[in-house]
Amino acid sequence: DPDVEALPRGGFRCRLCQVSAANRPSLTEHLRGKKHQRLRSLRAERRAQEQRSLFVSGFARGTSGEELCEYFGAFGEVAAVVMDKEKGAYAIVELQDAASRERALAEPQHSLAGHRLRVRPREQKSFAYGTAGRGSHRDPLSPGRLEQALWQASDVDSQMSQLVGLLELSEDERRVRHLLVTLFQEVFTEFFPGCAIVPFGSSVNGFDTHGCDLDLLLDLEPTKSLQASSQAAPRAGSGSGAEDSILSDIDLAATPAPEVLELVATVLRRCVPGVRRVRAVPTARRPVVKFCHKQSGLAGDISIDNRLALLNTRFLQLCAEADERVRPLVYAVRLWAKQQGLAGNPAGGGPLLNNYALTLLVLFFLQTRSPPVLPTVARLRDLAGDEDRTVVCGWDCSFPRDVALLEPSTNTESSCECWAGGMGGTPAPRRCP
Repeated sequence: DPDVEALPRGGFRCRLCQVSAANRPSLTEHLRGKKHQRLRSLRAERRAQEQRSLFVSGFARGTSGEELCEYFGAFGEVAAVVMDKEKGAYAIVELQDAASRERALAEPQHSLAGHRLRVRPREQKSFAYGTAGRGSHRDPLSPGRLEQALWQASDVDSQMSQLVGLLELSEDERRVRHLLVTLFQEVFTEFFPGCAIVPFGSSVNGFDTHGCDLDLLLDLEPTKSLQASSQAAPRAGSGSGAEDSILSDIDLAATPAPEVLELVATVLRRCVPGVRRVRAVPTARRPVVKFCHKQSGLAGDISIDNRLALLNTRFLQLCAEADERVRPLVYAVRLWAKQQGLAGNPAGGGPLLNNYALTLLVLFFLQTRSPPVLPTVARLRDLAGDEDRTVVCGWDCSFPRDVALLEPSTNTESSCECWAGGMGGTPAPRRCP
């Protein structure tokens, strides 16, 4: 199989999916799986498109896709015309079948509106999957692509919904993050039996964007409980696995947090494949271990005591799911603030607003509409069940964990009307000009 690369020590790598398998049975299972089969079908479809497509240039500036469609329709049915979005210097014309393309290529000369066209087969590129992560910290959404996509929407509400789709993580990006969390869980369980790696923050709070950091909580409380039980009954603890790990020499409950952070950093450096630039930051306001993952290009943090951030993530998830207007408004306000020079601190800290602050501003605005789009904090506290009531570091974090417990909003404003209200003006036209 040309998609399979043999690795040392009996392993294999699927070039198509960028996935490694430890042995032949694991490889066979992967090759039969839905992901691999879906990508094979996608690759075949892309190749078929290339084999019936033309690269066309030389037409007059301002030539429309409809004009090209009409011209090449003389050789066969045209499936699609994709114009160069930046300068309009070329177009990809996809015909319905390869025979139509061959008829067009056999024509000795093409001209449109007095301009001689240059027509050649579309270049066939190798199908690449999984490489986008390397540049995940670069914004893949150029201003030209954004403008083109938004102009295709029929009204402002549609534009805002379109914006969410353009900025949020793709399914492949989510899958990569899930695989990393699974990898970290497997590695850290070997050293901290019973521990849990829990993602929080922008990756999972419902307001994710391309290239956002991967924030992880290493929950060691189950490990401490397991360790305490083993120490209380060492002879009965042979099945715990604690004596086979580094915890046989370390009492987590008595170890200072900076030492635990250094231990976490050591595990990352030595035992997690692809992780680099590992650095413990014990003096930060919230002590973390920073890391980068080479293959995916992701940067992230691991903290060991951050329950407040975890509950904050669940609160944002609740708000994102509570009403369909929330996410479009948040994404639109964040993009607007960035373009106005009010937000965006590329180096980390800075005088400008960050995405989290802007998100909270939008949520507060929606809580204070009349009638409210989102329940107020006080109302959320009233709706919380006994199992949802908790106080962390002096903060009351009581709110329902199940969005089904929230009352539907009686506010009938559209996303566009909410946007206009937030900007202090009259409602914008529902239709785009």
